[in-house]
Amino acid sequence: MKTFKTAVIGCGMISKNHFKALKNVQNAECIVACDCKPERARAAAETYGIPAIETDYHKVLENPEVDVVHICLPHYLHAQVAMEAMEHGKHVLCEKPMALSPEDAQKMIEVRDRTGTVLGICFQNRYNDASKYMRALMDSGKMGKVLGARGAVFWNRNPEYYTGSDWRGTLDKEGGSALENQAIHTFDLMQWLTVPIRTVEASCSTKRLKGVIETEDTCDVFMTGPDGERFTFYCTNCYVKNAPVELEIVCENGSIRMVGNLVTTELDGKTETKDFSSGTVFGKDYWGSGHGFLIEDYYNKLASGERFPISGEEAIVSVQLLHAVYTSAKTHSVISLE
Repeated sequence: MKTFKTAVIGCGMISKNHFKALKNVQNAECIVACDCKPERARAAAETYGIPAIETDYHKVLENPEVDVVHICLPHYLHAQVAMEAMEHGKHVLCEKPMALSPEDAQKMIEVRDRTGTVLGICFQNRYNDASKYMRALMDSGKMGKVLGARGAVFWNRNPEYYTGSDWRGTLDKEGGSALENQAIHTFDLMQWLTVPIRTVEASCSTKRLKGVIETEDTCDVFMTGPDGERFTFYCTNCYVKNAPVELEIVCENGSIRMVGNLVTTELDGKTETKDFSSGTVFGKDYWGSGHGFLIEDYYNKLASGERFPISGEEAIVSVQLLHAVYTSAKTHSVISLE
């Protein structure tokens, strides 16, 4: 089996999940840790036994040994660096969001197609055992037609989380906060498990973090599907802790409700609750723990030539939805995605 030589570009908080996962992937070998801050690259190399560090990502892309790059950079750099990497013939696994605009996301897909590289986006919560169980149940047809869904994320981000960063909480670099950075995974699960969203109406506000961030710490969204399905979503970074995420889907024949790792199904007059906590591998529970499964699947698909299931076409949907949310909140209007 071919071993793919890998580099991780960006050695901040989220990169730890990538480094940990790569240690357990049989056909991947991380050979470079790259960060513009040499102390961060060096710390990652020492912690995870990586042989080389680099402070200039361009040199990583020019390195003929590197087959795959993991992009763990601030949001505004995702599309730029991903496209440069693919132009250099590197396969790319990029953190969410794929890009800050639908236009840049579409360009990424076009570069991927032209270069013949493999692009993957980290929506790792799709790999959580609870999420996979819900998807299988929805795909089985037992639940019947989707009527609607609701999602809620009550988390906490203190001012220091933002003041200690030169990009978080900024419109041009982070793009958004509570929804774009934290609740995006639950937001993505809602659309992935149900039906295509057709209209979006939203409001965003900054309540607790006024004067600290330019972006939102609270957001509420109302959406409709092609047949009038109704969806509501609420997220905030103003709570006192990171509570388990909630997602409920109501269908003709019953409902499914996820709270953290617990999934309760009401179907045919029976209620059943399953606890998927044992599927937790590492990382923070409230984030989910699918990074390891996603990264392993990415490399397995690279080796086999099969299509990775969260490529550009799947990930651009969330970019389009986020863009619609922020446009609606800014213009106080209903945004159509048809």
